Amino acid sequence: MKRKDWFLDLGRGAALGTGILPGVSVGTVGLIVKVYDKLLASISGLTKHFGKAFKTLLPIALGTIVSAVVLLFGYSRLKNYIPFEIIALLAGLIIGGLPIIVKKVDWKAMAFADWLRLCGGFVLAAGIGVISVLAYKNSWFDFGAAFLAPNENPWIYPVTFVVGFVAAVACLLPGISGSMVLFIFGLYDPVVGLYTGPASMLHNHERVGTGLLLTLVLFVGIVVGLVSFSKVMGRLMERHHQGTFTLVLGFILGSTVSMFVNNNLWPYYESNAPFWHYILGAALMVGGFFLLFFLTKRIKDEPEEKVEENE
Repeated sequence: MKRKDWFLDLGRGAALGTGILPGVSVGTVGLIVKVYDKLLASISGLTKHFGKAFKTLLPIALGTIVSAVVLLFGYSRLKNYIPFEIIALLAGLIIGGLPIIVKKVDWKAMAFADWLRLCGGFVLAAGIGVISVLAYKNSWFDFGAAFLAPNENPWIYPVTFVVGFVAAVACLLPGISGSMVLFIFGLYDPVVGLYTGPASMLHNHERVGTGLLLTLVLFVGIVVGLVSFSKVMGRLMERHHQGTFTLVLGFILGSTVSMFVNNNLWPYYESNAPFWHYILGAALMVGGFFLLFFLTKRIKDEPEEKVEENE
């Protein structure tokens, strides 16, 4: 790989790092910066052509990690002051990215099964947020408390693996945010809290052992999800294009509900925050919508340059 291309991929990886924020779709960003096909092909090629795929993924991964770490620390500071405004901005980004999915659906050929998938995806994604609020109100389970004391709540380990797997699969779907999956499951802030804040491993050394184990479980779930689903995703988009994207569209629409109705944000509503927070949030939501809407309008349908698995 030429030095110019290496640094270009580093910059593209930095753009992908914005996917650490709930609502920002790595798949959508990958399409905008023209690296989605290369990313998909390289991940699926890790098992057959590890060396070539690793060299391709290295600059992208480095850029992603650096960008994600910076944004993560920024988010951890701001969420204590303007949590609603942040979520409103990210929800605006979700809605602004909808055209990239909408144009992939053949609306004239919509069958009953397609409408059923769209509605099912909406109900499932919105339902996760509603269930998390019910769990918070009725004290059914508390992911945050379980993350603070995983040895007393061993069920959190398989849950973390499953959510990591689902989040990784979501990252490969343009329009869906993997970090948003963590958020609507109520796991985003607990995961972030492992690395930032007063209860993090950096400040509470007693959490180092369990924190690293939870990180490992989450990482394994993500890797298994990426490697196993990268090839499946390509086949689904090719062979079941209509069904795949109607379901994805339903997920995205439902996730906008879960962005505002979830156990992370519900305590904020109960705190009687000043009304100007909601006004500012609405303005940021509109701004986020137009920002991503105009960015997605720049995406062309020409195929990207990508890594071939048979090379």
